[in-house]
Amino acid sequence: KDKKVENLVVLDLTGLVPYTDYFIIGSGNSSTHVQTLADTVAKLIKIPHVGGVRLESDQAANWILIDGGDFVLHIFQPKARKFYNLEDLWEDAPQIEV
Repeated sequence: KDKKVENLVVLDLTGLVPYTDYFIIGSGNSSTHVQTLADTVAKLIKIPHVGGVRLESDQAANWILIDGGDFVLHIFQPKARKFYNLEDLWEDAPQIEV
C-alpha cells in the first residue's frame, strides 16, 4: 500500500479560529488511498498523551477529517479537494513550508 500523501499544505490558523492551530491538507489518489492515509495517521496519533482524536468521513472516502485538537487533518480525493478548496477559503492563513 502506498502511504504517501500528495500535495501537502499546512496552514497556520493560530489566532484565527478558537478550535485548532493548524489545518493539514493533503490528497490521496483514490478512496482506498485516502482511507489508508487516514487509518495510518489515526494509529500514529492514538498515543497516551494525545487525547480526544476524532475521525469523520463520508461513505465514499472523498474527504476524511481527523481532529487532533491542535491540528485538523483533511485528506481529500483530488476532485473533492478542488471542490472544497480550503486553501483559498483560508487564504489569509500563513502556509508553513513542509
